Amino acid sequence: MTEPLGDEPILSVRNLKKHYPITEGVLSREVGAARAVDGISFDLHPGETLGLVGESGCGKSTAASSIIRLEEATDGEVIFNGGDRWGRRPEDGSHPNDVTRFDDEELMSFRRDAQMIFQDPSSSFDPRMSVGASVAEPLMVHGMNDKTQRREIVEDLLERVGLSADDYERYPHEFSGGQKQRIALARALVLNPELIVADEPVSALDVSIRAEILSLISDLQDEFGLSMLFISHDMSVIREVCDRVAVMYLGEIVEIGDAEDVFSDPQHPYTEALLSAIPTPDPRTDRKDIELRGTVPSPTDPPDGCRFHTRCHRVIQPADIDMVQEHWRSLLNFRDQAAAGGIDVESAREVVRVEAEGEEPSDAAVKEEIRSEFELPESLSDAAAEETLDESLDLLLAGDEAAASERLGSAFTTPCEQSDPELTDHGDGHRSACLLHDADQESQDIAAADD
Repeated sequence: MTEPLGDEPILSVRNLKKHYPITEGVLSREVGAARAVDGISFDLHPGETLGLVGESGCGKSTAASSIIRLEEATDGEVIFNGGDRWGRRPEDGSHPNDVTRFDDEELMSFRRDAQMIFQDPSSSFDPRMSVGASVAEPLMVHGMNDKTQRREIVEDLLERVGLSADDYERYPHEFSGGQKQRIALARALVLNPELIVADEPVSALDVSIRAEILSLISDLQDEFGLSMLFISHDMSVIREVCDRVAVMYLGEIVEIGDAEDVFSDPQHPYTEALLSAIPTPDPRTDRKDIELRGTVPSPTDPPDGCRFHTRCHRVIQPADIDMVQEHWRSLLNFRDQAAAGGIDVESAREVVRVEAEGEEPSDAAVKEEIRSEFELPESLSDAAAEETLDESLDLLLAGDEAAASERLGSAFTTPCEQSDPELTDHGDGHRSACLLHDADQESQDIAAADD
């Protein structure tokens, strides 16, 4: 096992991408791609736990399987353990330690030093093998032929993870979910790795068991000097176990920094929303839960600009519009639904008709119902915006959806959909990708120029 090279990262991920082709027709012609992971970069240092967090479907697990090379990356580099451990210099100029380019022999060596813990412990084991044989299998694969020695190592590890050496001959169905995850930890540690990639290791467990497994992971990490990439959708779990946090949304990292900084001072609206969802036991805590309203985009067709702008509660207003932020979000949601043909005028008309006990509803009443559906006020504070909205509603009631959509789309735009934000440094390695910080920086630059 190679020692980490000083303060160099044990793992450096650079512009990693994993795209899945979308095909159609008998000839499986490629017509697009699902961008599950779309250019993420981060470093993991020796002994550190980095949390990769985000909603289900954001690409976390795909990133993990691409890093450990259970799946082949589409592009990017995964540099493991710094320097030239293989004694070679690729002619194409690539890094000699790029896992994505390892041949079979190099990949076998990498797998001794990097192990993975999966989400569902029940599906991680062959039901026909005893748990001892399952834990010992990596030793046999990597050349340890002495059966007695293998058994001694496995029995010791079973005891270290809180089980008994006598459990060696038992089968997976004889254990609870928490016990199976302990066995999975033993199997991950059996080759004495440097890196553990833990993909939602406690999400399939009861809440009462999670704390025990998290405490065990922390103890084993200290004992074995492990570096860990810890993947979860649960911010409260990330807060408990991680030194640093990378927040992922729709295939991209939108914020990264020390856990304390990210949790105490989130710099991206998506991170704010995730943190607001953490339950708090103190009823006196004055905290506003953030509801994400809007269109959930698809990785097959991510939106232009900031990918979060279709749901962002702080989406930027253009210079010529000034209204309550919540109303601006509702207005953009209405615009997007109109563009997608999602405004059901007849349904709104029927709702009003039922409420009026069968009387034919007026256009004003139908418009009021549509406004209510999209949480739009009776009148927008911005007069020009209100005029445009009312004209668009008239077009919708007249059945001209295309004209209404064009009117809304030309009048209501946000800088967030026109420019892709870069990661901005907030100090001490805390970075986020949000145009709000670009606007703040521009204001500071203008003020400095005026001085």
